[in-house]
Amino acid sequence: MTRPVLIGDRLTAAGFRLAGLRTLVTEPADAGPVLREALELGGPVLITAALAAHVPAAQLEKAILAAAPPVAVIPDIARSREPADMGAAVRRALGVEA
Repeated sequence: MTRPVLIGDRLTAAGFRLAGLRTLVTEPADAGPVLREALELGGPVLITAALAAHVPAAQLEKAILAAAPPVAVIPDIARSREPADMGAAVRRALGVEA
């Protein structure tokens, strides 16, 4: 079975490494290529919102929509940047929330 991968900063990666995930620590400028590398590993991919902000929007959207492997944007350990509220986006798209 392929292990999940976290793309994040050093501190966030340390916690996820303890939980058994493979971790890829990178600088913001390298977030796009590192995301491509993580997708090639085949397991679910988590990327912190701070680094996801540096991935070209089209690349990130394509990876999330492909869902093979699944990709999720999560906050880092310091919660320096929050991911988009997907629940609210779905409710707005369905017309449940303005």
